[in-house]
Amino acid sequence: MSTEDDVCWYHENLSREDAENLLVKDHLEDGTFLVRESSSSLGDYVLSALYNGGVVHYQIRKHGEDAFFSIDDETTIHGLDTLIEYYQEENHGLVTVLKTPVKGNPPPHDTRRHGRMNLLHRATIQKNYTIVSELLKCGYRSLDAKNQLGQTAVHLAAKDGADEILTKLIQSNASVNCRDTAGYTPLHYACQSNLPNTVQILIAGGANIQARHTETGMVPLHEAASRGHREVIEILLSANAPVNPRTLDDEVPADLAKQNGHLECEKIIRNYVKPTREQTCDWYHGTLDRMEAINLLHKNGDVDGSFLVRLSERHDGIRVLTVMYNKQAYHFQIQKQKNFLFIDNGPYLPSLEHVIEHYRCMPDGLPGPLIHNIRPVPKPPIPEMPPSIFNGDTLKKKKNSIPRAVPEPLLEKPYLHSSCSNQIDNNSANNYNNNNNNSDLHSAVPAIVKNDNDDENDSVPINKVFIPGENIILGEVLGEGEFGAVYEGLYDSPCGTQDPVAIKMLRDTDNVATREEFLREARLMMTLNHHCIVKLIGFSEGPPLLMVQELVSLGSMLAYLLEFADRISPSYELKIWASQIACGMRYLEELRLVHRDLAARNILLASKYQAKISDFGLSRTFGSSDYYTATAGGKWPIKWYAPESYNFGTFSHASDVWSYGVTLWEMFSYGQQPYGTLRGVEVIDLVEKGERLSQPPKCPDNVYQVMQKCWSYDSSDRPTFQELIDIFSSDPEYANIRELVTAVNIS
Repeated sequence: MSTEDDVCWYHENLSREDAENLLVKDHLEDGTFLVRESSSSLGDYVLSALYNGGVVHYQIRKHGEDAFFSIDDETTIHGLDTLIEYYQEENHGLVTVLKTPVKGNPPPHDTRRHGRMNLLHRATIQKNYTIVSELLKCGYRSLDAKNQLGQTAVHLAAKDGADEILTKLIQSNASVNCRDTAGYTPLHYACQSNLPNTVQILIAGGANIQARHTETGMVPLHEAASRGHREVIEILLSANAPVNPRTLDDEVPADLAKQNGHLECEKIIRNYVKPTREQTCDWYHGTLDRMEAINLLHKNGDVDGSFLVRLSERHDGIRVLTVMYNKQAYHFQIQKQKNFLFIDNGPYLPSLEHVIEHYRCMPDGLPGPLIHNIRPVPKPPIPEMPPSIFNGDTLKKKKNSIPRAVPEPLLEKPYLHSSCSNQIDNNSANNYNNNNNNSDLHSAVPAIVKNDNDDENDSVPINKVFIPGENIILGEVLGEGEFGAVYEGLYDSPCGTQDPVAIKMLRDTDNVATREEFLREARLMMTLNHHCIVKLIGFSEGPPLLMVQELVSLGSMLAYLLEFADRISPSYELKIWASQIACGMRYLEELRLVHRDLAARNILLASKYQAKISDFGLSRTFGSSDYYTATAGGKWPIKWYAPESYNFGTFSHASDVWSYGVTLWEMFSYGQQPYGTLRGVEVIDLVEKGERLSQPPKCPDNVYQVMQKCWSYDSSDRPTFQELIDIFSSDPEYANIRELVTAVNIS
């Protein structure tokens, strides 16, 4: 067990620069370290360690409310102090074992698993109300400090029934739901010790009656029942504790009472029937499907805690609770077992009405309690879909349903899905130049035609990923473009799951040229398989002609930059995305494929830590050549194009690097329009004069230098995508960025 001096490595709001100065001075040994607050991610911390004369920084991410932390994606540890001990034993993937801390302060009490006895602890153990009262009156700062067992003063008061002290601590805002190193909350201990009055004080002070022990899953009622504490059982039940919570071994309190010979307590629990005022007519919608449920919650204002119950489309007899929190729709199956209903690892409940009443009283694993019920209303007549779209009923239409939105992702609010690129971005027209509208560019901007070596993609047969139309359910339109639209939707997969997807639909299937372009993109995407590139799931010949792609949770990076700039750190998230975009582009380079439309609008975010490249409508392969050459006019994103592309129609990985530089500028300017309102011909004139985009206000100098290298007029002077990966992931502020770049399916 560490002493208090051993954990004096915390330096609160120390800056990165000051941390490096502290570590580098005096020629300290490798493994010297400190921990500081993260300046870019609220609630997180940073480990800074000395190695080979330099300083390496690791982001320490916090998970949940109970002080769990991790540096990598695999190891989550209870307590910041325990995490540091873990890396003091071995390096476990760090560049060095942590050895000598730079002297600072102990970490905050609410981050710790272990602590030491302090004056408040001793006074509580001695039940000395006078000393406790005086300490609290003076604003004692160590109110939630933990002793060597991870117990706070509230734990100690609850264990010993020091009710007067406990009341005083709660009045001073001491936490009543902290777990100690053994995994127990104060209420667990009060129930174990058969202290009815203490139990009442804790419940009145906000104690969670459904708090689970970390290893067994036992809640306070399990503790009281297993020991035969009848009065405590009755208090818990009167406080709306569910009668049949489950341990990890699926045992309910009555089972434990019976096992330990407390037959009277078993009888009380088994015979307890809680009345309910809930009525199914207030929230049960019968055969309402998933997407209609989400639309109803949207129509009712996306109010937190709004909910309804419906019948599952996929599982006979199973009900689903749909609830809205933070503008996200969550769906929970209400399963049945032993004549009881339950959600996930929640308690067994006797009826649907009891399920709703329980979750009205407490979240118990839901994102929040149920508050506002959505009453069912009679459904209007369902119109038939236009035959021009659903010719021959090739797309699946659920009985009594209309096209509808797929469930919202559980991460964050969804944004416009731009996997069909600029074609669904109504603002993107200004980024393109058409030779019909700009005759002065006619000779400089060749069009998109089939190159001699484009046939390589045609060798991949469509039927390898063919999806029957009846397996696709269209939802809401996400955007309209020149050649079609993109929808949210559902895909009934062969393995029996119903997956949310993005569906790109070709509107004019009679136009041979646009159909060929659509098929070209589909064939090309079939050959791609990389975690930094949007995945093509399949293709439907229709009619209509459809491309089915993965639905990327957070949508367009450009939209996310514009709406949530305050959530994005230029030293963390932007560097992760920059690394991942370069990683995906290097993969395309290995396939000898040029993207030709790399821009922020065509990058999608699966999470805050995973970017994916989309839109391959302009992409081309060039076989054994050094570049691809286009030979006729068309619509091009001139503001993202290299000089050799708009001058001679040649495209290579180096021209994609130029576009990458412009994409970086969009990212570090938080979604601003490159070159403002300048027209394409004006941008070309500016670039030819040697001028470039100016440095965004929040862009670090070293990142802007990378942009400038990407915009070297001579293509041979530009960095490669491998070099760009190394720049953003091998020498970042946080050493664990490389793991986020190379990891697959980060969430």
